[in-house]
Amino acid sequence: MYRAIQMIHRCGSIRRAAQDLAVSPSALNRSVQAFEEELSFTVFQRTASGVELSEAGELLLDVIDRHLIEFGELQRQLGRLRDGETGELRISVGSDLLAGHLSAAITDMETAHPGFTLEVRCEDGIESLRQRQVDLALLTNPATDDATEVVHAQLLRLRAWKSEGQIAVPSGLWDLAKARVLLPPEGTGSRIALSHLLRRNRLELNAVSSLPASQAVDYLQHTDRIAIFPDVLQPNAYGPIKIAPLPLDLGAVQFCVLRSARVPMTRAAQLFLTGLQLKLLDVAAE
Repeated sequence: MYRAIQMIHRCGSIRRAAQDLAVSPSALNRSVQAFEEELSFTVFQRTASGVELSEAGELLLDVIDRHLIEFGELQRQLGRLRDGETGELRISVGSDLLAGHLSAAITDMETAHPGFTLEVRCEDGIESLRQRQVDLALLTNPATDDATEVVHAQLLRLRAWKSEGQIAVPSGLWDLAKARVLLPPEGTGSRIALSHLLRRNRLELNAVSSLPASQAVDYLQHTDRIAIFPDVLQPNAYGPIKIAPLPLDLGAVQFCVLRSARVPMTRAAQLFLTGLQLKLLDVAAE
């Protein structure tokens, strides 16, 4: 009806507007009269040459114009959302993971879909997912419940890293006791797995620090330091800082992507998950 009122105003005649709208003049006139009765005021005043807006109709037309402009913009936004051009993605990432390949996957998402809004938080649990504050949670060895669903899982090797040329290459686990070692934060799946590994081998590290994965490379700038994290760090990807993996068997952790079991996965989350899986194929191939 709104577009019909716009057309009648532009044409100055119900008959001419009906031709443009491909309806009969009588049908359009009845629609206008029914609309006026519903509003309890006259929209058009009938004149000898056609129709013109009443005072109330002038006020109504201002509202109609704004409404149709806003509705047209909404249709464009919905079209872009349908086509994957816009959307919102909210993810939480464990502090032992938010670096290297996973950070690159987030950057790739931003580059491929510039119309998307991304919110990334560092969290070592699924509370935000339970509260539906995020769409996906990326964690190692996560504790799950009936409210969550694992949509991707794979083993990630635990790797020891050093700066190139900084220290001698350890020949075995016992050599770790000779260096200062950076471990993932307490409570992460990686830290728990490493604690089990050290206990099984009856190995006690003499000098231990704990930082998120995002700070591991900066930590390795100093001499005689080793960082142990899941296999997400990228050699030669940090400008002048060159890092290299050490040939130590430290086991693996289960990397999982989780979503809320009761909420459909958004298109943005699906696109990110696909890109992340491709990125992790590169990790598995290294």
